Amino acid sequence: MSTPSITVIGSLNTDLITRTNRFPNPGETLTANSFSTGSGGKGANQAVACARLSRPTPSSFNASRSQSTPNWPSHLPPIGYRNFKDQPSIHVRMIGAVGDDAFGNHLIDGLESNDIHTADVRVIEGETTGTAVVIVEEATGENRILITPGANAYVVPSTLPNSLFTPPLPSLIILQLEIPVPTVIHIITTARQHGIPVLLNPAPAVELPSKIYAGLEHLILNQSEAKILAAGTTSPSSSSPITSSESSSNDDICTHFLGLGVKNVILTLGGEGVYWRSSTASEDTQQHVPAAHVECVVDTTAAGDTFVGAYAVGVATGQGVARAVRWANKAAARTVGKKGAQDAIPWRDEVPLD
Repeated sequence: MSTPSITVIGSLNTDLITRTNRFPNPGETLTANSFSTGSGGKGANQAVACARLSRPTPSSFNASRSQSTPNWPSHLPPIGYRNFKDQPSIHVRMIGAVGDDAFGNHLIDGLESNDIHTADVRVIEGETTGTAVVIVEEATGENRILITPGANAYVVPSTLPNSLFTPPLPSLIILQLEIPVPTVIHIITTARQHGIPVLLNPAPAVELPSKIYAGLEHLILNQSEAKILAAGTTSPSSSSPITSSESSSNDDICTHFLGLGVKNVILTLGGEGVYWRSSTASEDTQQHVPAAHVECVVDTTAAGDTFVGAYAVGVATGQGVARAVRWANKAAARTVGKKGAQDAIPWRDEVPLD
């Protein structure tokens, strides 16, 4: 039996991370505690999560290619190449774009160090790599993020590789909304025609046409994203509209998107865990999963992307939705105990299955 594959189509960003005791108020200037750079972008983060959570911790870490590269920027951490001895449970492919700058080279190297196929990450001449300015409040681990798309804006339908929709087809496609929305709509529509399951993580949230939800295999979103997306749609299964108020229950939100044709709706609730519902006939078609215990929340930046990657690996390897949700919940909890985005994502052996 061939190894399943996941194709992630999305953003690659360099994270510019400032850590502070608290968020500044409007018009206020604060002295921060530290500054660092890191590899990020929801697309890249989710690809790394898929790769790491389908492989055990590598046996060793080779000397860094960056150390032998002339004029490697001193502000960028070195990239090493890991030795993977075991067969992965998933092959991971990344499709996206970076600028022709040191940040872009670093992001590609970082993906490759996690055993991710990067031949379809384009380098856009004369453009900068996408950036994310991240402010982390150390007292709570919460974050606020501002994104500049840069080269991510060049991920358009005409630039997608022809091999995306030719055999062998991926077992699952993962999408977010940090690349142009028309591209996301095109991919969902075309994947449906080819029978490829799609997982959509609609962040940052914008209203989307109702037609994209019909037949969508997996929708993973939080409550605020759900209310933004629901505002532009009318579901035959909803007894009342989903509004920006707190009156809409988790079940109301899931019912709304199931009514639009989504097969599995997973609603992430932060510290309250996860609520999910499925239209697929099985013993478990809905469930609330409490948040996994965390000793100390350090940084929540990559928690959502880790959840998406773990869930994707789970369903692509046949675990089923209920088990995949529980495992993803534990993986995300593991992530928030460390600083950073991709560096905080755990390996498969660090998150035991039920």
